[in-house]
Amino acid sequence: MVTDSSLRRAAGVLAAIGLAIATQAAHAADAVSVRLSFTPFAAHIPVYVAKDKGYYSQAGLDVAILAGRGSSFAAMTVGSGKEEFGIADAAAVVTTRAQGVPVVVLANLQQDNGVALFATESSGITVPAQLRDRNVGVFTGSTTTIFLQALLKKNGLTMDDIKPVTVRSGTDLPLVLSGKIDAEVSVYNNELVAWKIEQPGLKLRHWTMSSLGFDTPGYALITNEELFKQKPQLAKAFRDATVKGIDYAVNHPDEAVQILTKAVPELKAEVEAAKWQATIPVTRSPVTEKNGFGALDKQKWETLNDLLKTYSVINAKVNLDDLLRDGSR
Repeated sequence: MVTDSSLRRAAGVLAAIGLAIATQAAHAADAVSVRLSFTPFAAHIPVYVAKDKGYYSQAGLDVAILAGRGSSFAAMTVGSGKEEFGIADAAAVVTTRAQGVPVVVLANLQQDNGVALFATESSGITVPAQLRDRNVGVFTGSTTTIFLQALLKKNGLTMDDIKPVTVRSGTDLPLVLSGKIDAEVSVYNNELVAWKIEQPGLKLRHWTMSSLGFDTPGYALITNEELFKQKPQLAKAFRDATVKGIDYAVNHPDEAVQILTKAVPELKAEVEAAKWQATIPVTRSPVTEKNGFGALDKQKWETLNDLLKTYSVINAKVNLDDLLRDGSR
Protein backbone atom coordinates (compact mmCIF):
# COMPACT_ATOMS: atom_id res chain seq x y z
CA MET A 1 0.00 0.00 0.00
CA VAL A 2 1.42 3.37 -1.02
CA THR A 3 1.25 5.93 1.75
CA ASP A 4 1.81 9.66 1.82
CA SER A 5 5.01 9.16 3.80
CA SER A 6 6.37 6.64 1.29
CA LEU A 7 5.58 9.04 -1.54
CA ARG A 8 7.36 11.82 0.29
CA ARG A 9 10.40 9.59 0.86
CA ALA A 10 10.43 8.58 -2.81
CA ALA A 11 10.14 12.19 -3.86
CA GLY A 12 13.02 13.08 -1.56
CA VAL A 13 15.21 10.34 -3.02
CA LEU A 14 14.42 11.47 -6.57
CA ALA A 15 15.17 15.06 -5.66
CA ALA A 16 18.52 14.04 -4.17
CA ILE A 17 19.38 12.03 -7.28
CA GLY A 18 18.41 14.94 -9.49
CA LEU A 19 20.52 17.34 -7.45
CA ALA A 20 23.52 14.97 -7.64
CA ILE A 21 23.16 14.66 -11.41
CA ALA A 22 22.83 18.41 -11.82
CA THR A 23 25.84 19.02 -9.59
CA GLN A 24 27.88 16.48 -11.52
CA ALA A 25 26.90 18.07 -14.84
CA ALA A 26 27.75 21.53 -13.52
CA HIS A 27 31.23 20.32 -12.60
CA ALA A 28 31.81 18.00 -15.55
CA ALA A 29 35.39 18.12 -16.77
CA ASP A 30 36.13 19.81 -20.08
CA ALA A 31 37.17 17.11 -22.52
CA VAL A 32 40.21 18.29 -24.48
CA SER A 33 42.99 16.65 -26.46
CA VAL A 34 46.71 17.37 -26.69
CA ARG A 35 48.52 16.38 -29.88
CA LEU A 36 52.12 15.39 -29.23
CA SER A 37 54.94 16.44 -31.53
CA PHE A 38 55.75 12.83 -32.25
CA THR A 39 55.22 9.36 -30.88
CA PRO A 40 55.59 9.55 -27.08
CA PHE A 41 59.08 9.94 -25.64
CA ALA A 42 60.78 11.65 -22.72
CA ALA A 43 60.20 15.23 -23.93
CA HIS A 44 56.46 14.62 -23.43
CA ILE A 45 56.85 13.53 -19.81
CA PRO A 46 55.32 16.74 -18.32
CA VAL A 47 51.99 15.99 -20.02
CA TYR A 48 51.92 12.40 -18.78
CA VAL A 49 52.90 13.51 -15.27
CA ALA A 50 50.22 16.22 -15.22
CA LYS A 51 47.62 13.62 -16.14
CA ASP A 52 48.86 10.89 -13.78
CA LYS A 53 49.24 13.20 -10.77
CA GLY A 54 45.75 14.61 -11.27
CA TYR A 55 46.81 18.15 -12.17
CA TYR A 56 44.52 18.19 -15.21
CA SER A 57 41.54 16.69 -13.41
CA GLN A 58 42.00 19.11 -10.51
CA ALA A 59 41.82 21.91 -13.09
CA GLY A 60 38.56 20.51 -14.46
CA LEU A 61 40.11 18.94 -17.55
CA ASP A 62 39.68 15.49 -19.05
CA VAL A 63 42.75 15.25 -21.27
CA ALA A 64 43.27 12.77 -24.12
CA ILE A 65 46.91 12.44 -25.20
CA LEU A 66 47.33 11.85 -28.93
CA ALA A 67 50.52 10.62 -30.60
CA GLY A 68 51.96 12.98 -33.20
CA ARG A 69 53.47 12.84 -36.67
CA GLY A 70 55.98 15.66 -36.43
CA SER A 71 55.93 19.17 -35.00
CA SER A 72 54.67 20.73 -38.23
CA PHE A 73 51.65 18.41 -38.21
CA ALA A 74 50.93 19.21 -34.56
CA ALA A 75 51.19 22.97 -35.14
CA MET A 76 48.93 22.77 -38.18
CA THR A 77 46.22 20.57 -36.67
CA VAL A 78 46.08 22.48 -33.37
CA GLY A 79 46.33 25.88 -35.05
CA SER A 80 43.43 25.02 -37.32
CA GLY A 81 41.29 24.05 -34.32
CA LYS A 82 41.08 20.31 -34.95
CA GLU A 83 42.54 19.73 -31.49
CA GLU A 84 42.64 22.01 -28.51
CA PHE A 85 46.28 21.76 -27.45
CA GLY A 86 49.58 20.41 -28.67
CA ILE A 87 53.33 20.20 -28.31
CA ALA A 88 55.45 21.37 -31.22
CA ASP A 89 58.95 22.67 -31.77
CA ALA A 90 59.18 26.45 -31.83
CA ALA A 91 60.51 26.56 -35.41
CA ALA A 92 57.51 24.61 -36.67
CA VAL A 93 55.19 26.90 -34.72
CA VAL A 94 56.64 30.09 -36.22
CA THR A 95 56.62 28.58 -39.70
CA THR A 96 53.00 27.51 -39.34
CA ARG A 97 51.98 30.94 -38.04
CA ALA A 98 53.77 32.56 -40.98
CA GLN A 99 51.55 30.48 -43.27
CA GLY A 100 48.48 32.12 -41.77
CA VAL A 101 47.47 29.35 -39.39
CA PRO A 102 46.38 30.99 -36.08
CA VAL A 103 48.46 28.92 -33.68
CA VAL A 104 49.52 30.56 -30.39
CA VAL A 105 52.09 29.62 -27.74
CA LEU A 106 51.25 29.23 -24.06
CA ALA A 107 54.57 28.02 -22.64
CA ASN A 108 57.96 26.55 -23.45
CA LEU A 109 58.61 23.04 -22.22
CA GLN A 110 62.22 23.40 -23.36
CA GLN A 111 64.29 26.56 -23.53
CA ASP A 112 66.66 25.10 -26.17
CA ASN A 113 65.62 23.63 -29.52
CA GLY A 114 67.21 20.24 -28.76
CA VAL A 115 68.26 19.83 -32.40
CA ALA A 116 71.70 18.84 -33.66
CA LEU A 117 73.47 17.99 -36.89
CA PHE A 118 75.25 14.67 -36.72
CA ALA A 119 77.60 12.96 -39.16
CA THR A 120 79.16 9.53 -39.04
CA GLU A 121 82.88 9.57 -38.39
CA SER A 122 83.38 7.34 -41.42
CA SER A 123 81.83 10.04 -43.64
CA GLY A 124 84.73 12.39 -42.95
CA ILE A 125 82.34 15.33 -42.51
CA THR A 126 83.80 17.82 -40.05
CA VAL A 127 81.89 21.02 -40.94
CA PRO A 128 78.34 21.62 -42.25
CA ALA A 129 79.62 22.92 -45.60
CA GLN A 130 80.77 19.38 -46.37
CA LEU A 131 77.15 18.20 -46.66
CA ARG A 132 77.31 19.00 -50.39
CA ASP A 133 76.67 15.87 -52.49
CA ARG A 134 76.34 13.72 -49.36
CA ASN A 135 73.50 11.39 -48.37
CA VAL A 136 71.54 13.35 -45.79
CA GLY A 137 68.55 11.97 -43.89
CA VAL A 138 65.41 14.09 -44.24
CA PHE A 139 62.33 13.59 -42.05
CA THR A 140 59.44 15.24 -43.91
CA GLY A 141 57.07 17.10 -41.61
CA SER A 142 59.59 17.32 -38.79
CA THR A 143 61.03 20.55 -37.49
CA THR A 144 64.47 19.06 -38.15
CA THR A 145 63.87 19.67 -41.86
CA ILE A 146 63.31 23.36 -41.13
CA PHE A 147 66.67 23.57 -39.37
CA LEU A 148 68.35 21.61 -42.15
CA GLN A 149 67.08 24.10 -44.75
CA ALA A 150 68.29 27.06 -42.68
CA LEU A 151 71.65 25.41 -41.96
CA LEU A 152 72.23 24.64 -45.63
CA LYS A 153 71.47 28.20 -46.68
CA LYS A 154 73.77 29.58 -43.99
CA ASN A 155 76.55 27.53 -45.58
CA GLY A 156 75.73 28.55 -49.15
CA LEU A 157 73.83 25.37 -49.99
CA THR A 158 70.26 24.32 -50.79
CA MET A 159 68.36 21.06 -50.62
CA ASP A 160 69.37 20.56 -54.27
CA ASP A 161 73.01 20.38 -53.20
CA ILE A 162 72.53 17.29 -51.03
CA LYS A 163 71.31 13.79 -51.74
CA PRO A 164 68.22 13.56 -49.53
CA VAL A 165 67.35 10.18 -48.05
CA THR A 166 63.76 10.10 -46.79
CA VAL A 167 63.48 8.70 -43.28
CA ARG A 168 60.56 7.86 -41.03
CA SER A 169 60.37 7.02 -37.35
CA GLY A 170 62.79 4.21 -36.62
CA THR A 171 64.15 3.91 -40.16
CA ASP A 172 67.14 6.24 -39.93
CA LEU A 173 69.30 4.20 -37.55
CA PRO A 174 69.46 1.14 -39.88
CA LEU A 175 70.33 3.50 -42.75
CA VAL A 176 73.09 5.09 -40.67
CA LEU A 177 74.46 1.69 -39.64
CA SER A 178 74.46 0.47 -43.25
CA GLY A 179 76.28 3.58 -44.45
CA LYS A 180 73.34 4.84 -46.54
CA ILE A 181 73.11 8.04 -44.50
CA ASP A 182 76.19 10.20 -43.94
CA ALA A 183 74.52 12.91 -41.88
CA GLU A 184 71.18 14.09 -40.57
CA VAL A 185 69.65 16.86 -38.50
CA SER A 186 68.09 15.10 -35.55
CA VAL A 187 67.14 15.60 -31.90
CA TYR A 188 70.08 15.16 -29.55
CA ASN A 189 67.98 14.48 -26.44
CA ASN A 190 65.91 11.86 -28.26
CA GLU A 191 67.44 9.83 -31.10
CA LEU A 192 71.09 10.51 -30.36
CA VAL A 193 70.75 9.61 -26.69
CA ALA A 194 68.92 6.39 -27.56
CA TRP A 195 71.46 5.41 -30.21
CA LYS A 196 74.34 5.88 -27.79
CA ILE A 197 72.74 3.29 -25.49
CA GLU A 198 71.50 0.89 -28.17
CA GLN A 199 74.55 1.10 -30.45
CA PRO A 200 77.57 1.92 -28.26
CA GLY A 201 79.94 1.13 -31.12
CA LEU A 202 78.39 3.77 -33.42
CA LYS A 203 80.78 6.68 -33.88
CA LEU A 204 79.14 10.03 -34.57
CA ARG A 205 80.17 13.66 -34.59
CA HIS A 206 77.44 16.10 -33.66
CA TRP A 207 76.94 19.85 -33.44
CA THR A 208 74.02 21.38 -31.54
CA MET A 209 72.05 24.00 -33.43
CA SER A 210 72.86 26.54 -30.72
CA SER A 211 76.60 26.01 -31.39
CA LEU A 212 75.95 26.59 -35.11
CA GLY A 213 74.26 29.94 -34.52
CA PHE A 214 70.68 28.80 -33.95
CA ASP A 215 70.15 29.56 -30.24
CA THR A 216 66.39 29.28 -30.26
CA PRO A 217 63.61 27.88 -28.03
CA GLY A 218 62.48 24.28 -28.21
CA TYR A 219 59.24 22.44 -27.57
CA ALA A 220 56.29 24.73 -26.99
CA LEU A 221 52.83 24.20 -25.56
CA ILE A 222 50.35 25.49 -28.14
CA THR A 223 46.68 26.15 -28.74
CA ASN A 224 44.69 28.02 -31.37
CA GLU A 225 43.80 31.69 -31.27
CA GLU A 226 40.05 31.13 -31.25
CA LEU A 227 40.16 28.91 -28.17
CA PHE A 228 42.54 31.30 -26.44
CA LYS A 229 40.18 34.24 -27.03
CA GLN A 230 36.91 32.44 -26.35
CA LYS A 231 38.05 30.26 -23.43
CA PRO A 232 41.02 32.00 -21.79
CA GLN A 233 40.50 30.26 -18.45
CA LEU A 234 40.56 26.86 -20.16
CA ALA A 235 43.84 27.74 -21.86
CA LYS A 236 45.30 29.01 -18.58
CA ALA A 237 44.17 25.89 -16.70
CA PHE A 238 45.83 23.60 -19.23
CA ARG A 239 49.02 25.64 -19.25
CA ASP A 240 49.29 25.84 -15.47
CA ALA A 241 48.63 22.12 -15.00
CA THR A 242 51.26 21.21 -17.60
CA VAL A 243 53.82 23.54 -16.02
CA LYS A 244 53.15 21.79 -12.69
CA GLY A 245 53.96 18.61 -14.58
CA ILE A 246 57.35 20.03 -15.62
CA ASP A 247 58.14 21.03 -12.06
CA TYR A 248 57.24 17.63 -10.63
CA ALA A 249 59.06 15.71 -13.36
CA VAL A 250 62.26 17.71 -12.93
CA ASN A 251 62.24 17.16 -9.18
CA HIS A 252 61.16 13.49 -9.34
CA PRO A 253 62.88 12.22 -12.50
CA ASP A 254 62.75 8.50 -11.72
CA GLU A 255 59.05 8.56 -10.90
CA ALA A 256 58.38 10.72 -13.96
CA VAL A 257 59.99 8.15 -16.25
CA GLN A 258 57.97 5.39 -14.57
CA ILE A 259 54.77 7.33 -15.25
CA LEU A 260 55.67 7.63 -18.93
CA THR A 261 56.64 4.00 -19.40
CA LYS A 262 53.55 2.80 -17.52
CA ALA A 263 51.38 4.80 -19.92
CA VAL A 264 53.44 3.75 -22.95
CA PRO A 265 54.75 0.27 -22.07
CA GLU A 266 56.56 -0.27 -25.36
CA LEU A 267 59.12 2.36 -24.32
CA LYS A 268 62.36 1.27 -22.65
CA ALA A 269 62.76 2.77 -19.20
CA GLU A 270 66.57 2.92 -19.41
CA VAL A 271 66.48 4.83 -22.69
CA GLU A 272 63.75 7.27 -21.63
CA ALA A 273 65.53 7.91 -18.32
CA ALA A 274 68.67 8.90 -20.23
CA LYS A 275 66.63 11.12 -22.54
CA TRP A 276 64.92 12.83 -19.61
CA GLN A 277 68.25 13.46 -17.88
CA ALA A 278 69.46 15.09 -21.11
CA THR A 279 66.27 17.18 -21.25
CA ILE A 280 66.14 18.45 -17.67
CA PRO A 281 68.89 21.08 -18.15
CA VAL A 282 67.03 22.69 -21.07
CA THR A 283 63.83 23.10 -19.05
CA ARG A 284 65.69 25.89 -17.26
CA SER A 285 67.19 29.19 -18.36
CA PRO A 286 67.76 32.65 -16.87
CA VAL A 287 64.18 33.47 -17.90
CA THR A 288 62.73 30.49 -16.02
CA GLU A 289 64.80 31.37 -12.98
CA LYS A 290 62.95 34.68 -12.96
CA ASN A 291 59.49 33.65 -14.17
CA GLY A 292 59.25 29.93 -13.45
CA PHE A 293 59.07 26.79 -15.58
CA GLY A 294 57.39 27.24 -18.93
CA ALA A 295 58.37 30.91 -19.25
CA LEU A 296 58.58 32.36 -22.75
CA ASP A 297 61.93 33.91 -23.66
CA LYS A 298 60.86 36.52 -26.18
CA GLN A 299 64.45 37.29 -27.21
CA LYS A 300 65.04 33.66 -28.21
CA TRP A 301 61.77 33.66 -30.15
CA GLU A 302 62.88 36.85 -31.90
CA THR A 303 66.20 35.18 -32.79
CA LEU A 304 64.24 32.28 -34.28
CA ASN A 305 61.96 34.67 -36.16
CA ASP A 306 64.99 36.44 -37.65
CA LEU A 307 66.77 33.21 -38.59
CA LEU A 308 63.77 31.69 -40.35
CA LYS A 309 63.25 34.90 -42.34
CA THR A 310 66.96 35.30 -43.11
CA TYR A 311 67.24 31.78 -44.46
CA SER A 312 63.97 32.01 -46.41
CA VAL A 313 62.11 29.37 -44.41
CA ILE A 314 59.39 32.01 -43.98
CA ASN A 315 58.62 34.93 -46.29
CA ALA A 316 57.94 37.45 -43.54
CA LYS A 317 58.48 37.58 -39.81
CA VAL A 318 55.51 36.88 -37.57
CA ASN A 319 54.12 39.25 -34.94
CA LEU A 320 55.40 37.77 -31.71
CA ASP A 321 52.91 39.74 -29.62
CA ASP A 322 50.15 37.80 -31.40
CA LEU A 323 51.99 34.48 -31.22
CA LEU A 324 53.31 34.41 -27.65
CA ARG A 325 50.71 34.13 -24.91
CA ASP A 326 51.34 33.02 -21.36
CA GLY A 327 47.82 31.73 -20.78
CA SER A 328 46.89 34.42 -18.27
CA ARG A 329 45.83 37.24 -20.61
